[in-house]
Amino acid sequence: MNDTDRQLRISQLQNHRRALLQRREQRGAPIATIDMELTVVRSELQALYESGRRQSPHRAAPTPQLA
Repeated sequence: MNDTDRQLRISQLQNHRRALLQRREQRGAPIATIDMELTVVRSELQALYESGRRQSPHRAAPTPQLA
């Protein structure tokens, strides 16, 4: 995966994460299901951040905090 693809996927996952967090706040939301999906999104984001650090150690940026 090249850096452009990785950045695009990170952006997609961050948008999806925000949408899930908003859905989780709604009354009657399936919180357990949303939490499982959030866990998957966080895991993929962390893997993408880590692969980016390994590919470009000279421009490593701090990893954003994931809630």
